[in-house]
Amino acid sequence: MIDDTIEQLRRLVAERLDINRTLEEITADAPLLGDGLGLDSLAIVELISLTEECFDVEFGEDELNMDSFASLKALASVVVALRHREELAIA
Repeated sequence: MIDDTIEQLRRLVAERLDINRTLEEITADAPLLGDGLGLDSLAIVELISLTEECFDVEFGEDELNMDSFASLKALASVVVALRHREELAIA
């Protein structure tokens, strides 16, 4: 499940964020900030919004931290956990 989430996030970043990176340049472990993909604060805000929309999740204060956005792999882990938590709440 995490691999599918990472792939969806890669596509989101490549196709919907204005960062001038191809899908091939975006890896699961690449840092989202700094020397990695170089996302700035506006791009991170847009990524949060797109992620919430695409995965039907809502980030809480606990998830809005640097660790959650260290890489796409880290973000995918957060998304999977949020989806699991929301599924448990519905059941």
